Amino acid sequence: MIRAHDVVYLLTREDVLACAREMGIPAEVITDDVLYKVKKGLEGAWEGWTEVVKAAISYALKD
Repeated sequence: MIRAHDVVYLLTREDVLACAREMGIPAEVITDDVLYKVKKGLEGAWEGWTEVVKAAISYALKD
């Protein structure tokens, strides 16, 4: 079981809807099909997620 304090990053439907609102897109346009496509697009974008995390760790340790 994953506990809340074990989650480093979580993107919810509400987060996607908030981004759509910022873009001037009404929530009604963001259907389950659109959310699925967003999810698939993000999966592709996160192929190099380990490098992103390593860069974030390095940046955080510079403080």
